[in-house]
Amino acid sequence: IREEFHTGSGPLDSGGNPPPVTIHTWLECFNKQKPRSFDKATAPVDVENWISHMEKIFDVMGCEDAFKT
Repeated sequence: IREEFHTGSGPLDSGGNPPPVTIHTWLECFNKQKPRSFDKATAPVDVENWISHMEKIFDVMGCEDAFKT
């Protein structure tokens, strides 16, 4: 997905350019990664594992730190 997201592979407009990435397309790609929801933690390691999982998804998608919050 990283390559598809960064190169914009997919349908091209009439000028040969990929369509712009909107919040809707970004969320669609994000949801395809099947992010785990956070319900509760019985130990600190549960929180650390969830954060690590989310950071991996953000890294794959090339998300800048400013947009992670």
